[in-house]
Amino acid sequence: MTPVDSVHEIVLTGPVEPIPADRTPLVARFTQGATTVEVPGFWDGADRYLVRFSPGTEGDWSWSTRSAAPELHGVTGTFTAGPRTGPGGVAVSAVHHFAHADGTPFRPVGATAYNWLHQEEPIFSETVDALAEAGFNKFRYMVFPQAGGYVEHFPDLLPFERHADGRWDVSRPVVAFFRRLDDAVERLGARGIQSDVLILNAYDNGRFGLDGLTEEEDAAYLRYLVARLSASPFVWWSLCNEFDILDRPTARWNRLGELLASVDPHQRLRSIHQWMRFPDHNQPWVTHASIQNGAATTEFGRASLYRDAYPKPIVLDEIKYEGDIPDRWGHLSGRQLVHQFWVATVAGCYASHGESFVTPSGSLHMVEGGPFRGESPARLGFLRRILDDLVIPGLDPIDRWDDPAYVAGSPRRQYLQYLGQDAPEAWTFRLPQGNLGDRLEVGDAFEVDVIDTWNVTVTPVGRRFVLDDVQRNDAYAKGADPVPLPAGEAVALRITRVE
Repeated sequence: MTPVDSVHEIVLTGPVEPIPADRTPLVARFTQGATTVEVPGFWDGADRYLVRFSPGTEGDWSWSTRSAAPELHGVTGTFTAGPRTGPGGVAVSAVHHFAHADGTPFRPVGATAYNWLHQEEPIFSETVDALAEAGFNKFRYMVFPQAGGYVEHFPDLLPFERHADGRWDVSRPVVAFFRRLDDAVERLGARGIQSDVLILNAYDNGRFGLDGLTEEEDAAYLRYLVARLSASPFVWWSLCNEFDILDRPTARWNRLGELLASVDPHQRLRSIHQWMRFPDHNQPWVTHASIQNGAATTEFGRASLYRDAYPKPIVLDEIKYEGDIPDRWGHLSGRQLVHQFWVATVAGCYASHGESFVTPSGSLHMVEGGPFRGESPARLGFLRRILDDLVIPGLDPIDRWDDPAYVAGSPRRQYLQYLGQDAPEAWTFRLPQGNLGDRLEVGDAFEVDVIDTWNVTVTPVGRRFVLDDVQRNDAYAKGADPVPLPAGEAVALRITRVE
C-alpha cells in the first residue's frame, strides 16, 4: 500500500537497447473514478524503466501504459493508496504563503549550498545533519556542478555521456548521477527539508560546457529530470540561479518555464532567480518569486513592496551571507543576517540563509556545505519555531499604506511586531487597524509574548491587554501599563487575541 502523497514506483522491463532519453519512453495513465493523471516514465539503466506517481487521494488506482516500444506498451496494474503518513508536498496558500497538501502551513526558513550535490563524504552527510540540527526546512542546491571562485572540488560523476566529438549527449543520462540526486532529495526529505532544485546554473565558466546546451537539449534534460523527481513531495523547481548571467533571450527562459509547468504531472512549486535583471514573476508558470536583493531587508518597508508587484509568495533567496570574505555580499555578521530575516518576516516575505566563511578546503559553506560556522543558524531555527507556533496561515502587513511599526499578522487574530536590533526600555500597547479583514473593537483582549530574537527566549508578559481606545488607524490599551523590555536587545512581540 502506498500512502497518499508519497511515491508509488512502477518498474518495467523494456528494450535492451535503451530508448534515448531525449524522447519520453512511455507514459502511464493513472485512474481513480473520474480522475486521470498522465505521468511520464524514464530510463533507469540497462533495460530498466520506471514510472513514479504520487497519489493525491486514498483508494484504489488503476494504471496502463502506452509506448512506441512493444515491451512497454499496454502494461496494466492496480494499487491502493492508503492514509498519508506525512504532510505532503508544498503548494501556494493564502496568496502569499505556502502549505502542505494536508493543509499544514509551511513557513520556509531556507539555506543554500550550491555545489553540495557534488561533494564527497563526510561533507555530503555533514551538510544534511547541520541543516536538520539548525532547523532549516528548505535547501537550495544545483543539479549541474559549479565552477569559478571558491570552488575547490570538481566531480568525476557528471550528468550525461558525451558524443564522439566531446559534446554532451543528453539522450544518454548517466544513471548513477541521477540516482545520487534521487538519494539527495530523499535524505533531505527524511529530515523534513524541502529540496529547492536549481535546474540550470550560470557558473560553468567553461569547465564543463553544460551551460552551452541548446534549447532542445535543455528541454530534453528538463523532461528527464521531471520524470525522475516530480513525484517526490520534497521537491521545488528553480529554473536557474542568476539566470541573467547567461546570454540567452528572455523568450527562451519563458518557453522552458512553460514547458516545466506543462510536463510536471504533480505541479511542484516553480521559480526563477535573478542576478540584476528581474524576470516577470507574474507569468502563470511562476508559482512564487525567488528574488536576490542586497538591500531589500536592510530597512523596514522595502521587501513588502514586492508583494504589491507580485501577488504570490515572495522568497528573498539571497539577502547576502554571514561570513568573513571581502566581497560585499559575503561578510554580514550573524546579528545582521538574523536582523534581516526578521525584517523580511514582518514584511510578509520569506528568506534564505547563506554562510560564506572560508572552509578548510579554501571553499565556502554556501558552495560546498558541511558544518555551520556562523552564529545565525541557531537563531534562524528559533525564528522557524516562532513561525510554526503561529495560529494564522501566515504573516501579512496589517496597514500596508503607512504603519510606522510595520506590524504583520492577521487582523484581530494574531500579530508579530519586530522592534529591531535595539529595543527601547518599554513598549506601550498599540496595534494598527487593518485596511482589510476584521476591525478591532473596544473590549478586544490580547496576550503578549516578548521574543528575544538573539538570545532565543520567549517571555510571556503574564497579563491581558484590553482595547479601550479604537481609532480609524490605530487601537490602544491605554489603561494598561507599558511592557518592560530588555533595552538594547533585538526584540519582537507576539500579540494574540484571546476570548
